[in-house]
Amino acid sequence: QAVVKETLRLHTPIPLLVPHMNLRPARLGRYHIPAESKVVVNAWWLANNPAWWKDPSHFRPDRFLQEEAATDASVGGARKLQDFRYLPFGVGRRSCPGIVLALPLLGLIVGKLVASFELLPPPGADKVDVTDKGGQFSLHIANHSVVVFRPVQP
Repeated sequence: QAVVKETLRLHTPIPLLVPHMNLRPARLGRYHIPAESKVVVNAWWLANNPAWWKDPSHFRPDRFLQEEAATDASVGGARKLQDFRYLPFGVGRRSCPGIVLALPLLGLIVGKLVASFELLPPPGADKVDVTDKGGQFSLHIANHSVVVFRPVQP
């Protein structure tokens, strides 16, 4: 689960959450938000802010086993409150309903792949290019690469 959480943090699937509009004037910290303002949450920035995450640009799944062990992607998680630094599925009533299926399923699939196969770059390459390309509403891989799956011998 730590690998899944770190992947979703580093490569936030939806960098800009669905826009919301407040019906009445509101305050958010030191900001006054007039009624009927459209608010867009930059989930990518929240997940990559160096003020909130140690080495945010590095892939460190161990962060979710150590200093961020209680960080959860769903309301009512270990802290019983949403951790607003980490919103891979959005938040509130309009959050992605797929979170219930995605988190456990991703953990099982990644775990089975890693346990059964050695994942290698294609012949002649040193590594797999996983550079992402920002879209307006989602991230996608800029260059599709081949990954070699070599079965692990028992």
